[in-house]
Amino acid sequence: MGSLLRRPGAVLALIILAGGVLRFYNLGWGGPYHHFHIDEHFVFSGAIDMRRDFWQAALAPKFFMYSPLPMYLLIGLLEGYEQLVRPLTFVGIEDGTTLMVLGRGISAAFGTATIPIVYLIARRLAGVSAGLIAAALLAFSVIHIRESHFFTVDTSLTFFCALTLLLALRMAQSGSLGSYIAAGVALAGAVLCKYSAVFLVAVIGLAHLLAPGRVTWPGRPAPWARWVLKGALPLVVAAVTFLLLDPLVVTHYDKFRQDIAEWVTQPLSGQTRPIWGAQFTNIQPQLYWFTNLLWWGFGPALEIWGLLGFVWLATRRTTVAWIALAYPIAYFAGAGQTTLPFARYAVPFAPALAIAAGVLSADLLRRPRWRRAAAVATAIVIGSTGLYALAYMNVFRAPDARLEASGYLHRYVPQNARVLVEPSHNIPPTGRYLTEPAFDTDYVIWGAHGERHDYYRMYTLDTYRFLYDRRPTDAEKQTYIAQRLALADYIVMDDTFLQFYEHLPASEHGVVKRYYEQLFNGELGFELLKTFKVYPSLFGMPINDDGAELSFRLFDHPRVFVFMRMERRR
Repeated sequence: MGSLLRRPGAVLALIILAGGVLRFYNLGWGGPYHHFHIDEHFVFSGAIDMRRDFWQAALAPKFFMYSPLPMYLLIGLLEGYEQLVRPLTFVGIEDGTTLMVLGRGISAAFGTATIPIVYLIARRLAGVSAGLIAAALLAFSVIHIRESHFFTVDTSLTFFCALTLLLALRMAQSGSLGSYIAAGVALAGAVLCKYSAVFLVAVIGLAHLLAPGRVTWPGRPAPWARWVLKGALPLVVAAVTFLLLDPLVVTHYDKFRQDIAEWVTQPLSGQTRPIWGAQFTNIQPQLYWFTNLLWWGFGPALEIWGLLGFVWLATRRTTVAWIALAYPIAYFAGAGQTTLPFARYAVPFAPALAIAAGVLSADLLRRPRWRRAAAVATAIVIGSTGLYALAYMNVFRAPDARLEASGYLHRYVPQNARVLVEPSHNIPPTGRYLTEPAFDTDYVIWGAHGERHDYYRMYTLDTYRFLYDRRPTDAEKQTYIAQRLALADYIVMDDTFLQFYEHLPASEHGVVKRYYEQLFNGELGFELLKTFKVYPSLFGMPINDDGAELSFRLFDHPRVFVFMRMERRR
């Protein structure tokens, strides 16, 4: 470690380079089929809608689910690309893939830029060695690498969260007016990526309480007024910046409230129970973060070492340690209360875990009594985290399971065959959408009696609405399933709804649960021809992550099944 500390800049550069390679690797993977990750699709859609008509864009369904800063950046990239290269129509494989790479490049850039921010925070807390260890751990954090491969808002949010934390530390140490203003701008950037970034108000508030110049009680009114106004400055700067850059929140306030209530607060608080949160039935949400999200998102070594690092920060009892610890506590106090703890919600934890682990390692390495054990522990944490990252890259290196299934279908399933599908975004593209994809095309076949005739004669089995609805009787659902099965010679499905219904109670959803059971054991007259699945893998050894939270697997490495009616064998 001593030799590395003599050239920290070079070491940090190598860490950033390694982290950048992992994040920018094969950003066109899965392209140009944006529907594979529905949240990614909505961010792309918001940018395209605003580019076409800024004020009308807010009227699109679910528009306000996400803040607009990443969308603005994509619009800027599209304008620059079209000025320098050629216009894009978003139709066809080349244009669609270009759009996807530009958007994902924003996430990868923010993900890479977070690495030096984490270095600066950890260095401020415990020196250069802490900074380098923390930077390496973030560079290899699987959940952070994974989300950098999607044009969603979580990676950009995490960058601004880390930047706000760094500036909050400067507030607490210097108390300068500039640090207060800068923290407000960074907070605005975070909220402009995702509204949940308001948790940073608590971090900034603590920094102000601990900053130089605080007044004593009781005291004269004037100093108290100045102190309160100074503490409010970051919030005022953040609010003004946010409203200037997101005026649609004001001009379409009713739509904003409706979208946030319907698609954010109500499902995340448990007021509504949409089927897309069924995997969380009967879990303990807070405990699930530690038994699943952090476990799979970072690997057990980094999770355990990082959590120990949180405890260690509390024992340091310094101003900067308290503020660094306030970040994960404030975030979990908000995000940890959701009844739907999706894997991507762990992304903002990445800087906190990496920083805490880096500080713990650096402090123990400086103590002769603990140096050897600390060196072993640090090597295990960095090494296992790095190997896990390399293994996860197989997901982006291997052919996508959905596209592999598309190729298989077109080789072995005859044109005009009758195919039953579910209304899932993971259904393999076929027909014209496979060869001539268009961004505005809704590939999913919706409705209880939906059908589409394009290369195949495709029919839906509506596991999304009709079969999830509690109003139809079991007999009506059984009749519906039998009628839809009678239409099909093939069934093509992924494990989206299979996993949803696996977690739902048999008392309310027994018909569908029995359908899946009978389908897979052959009782319905169909046999399983082929299963497509990619796992994280290193040196030919796969990591079975079937136990990870469903969306951790669903968006980039789902399982796809192809069934055929047994009578066709004759």
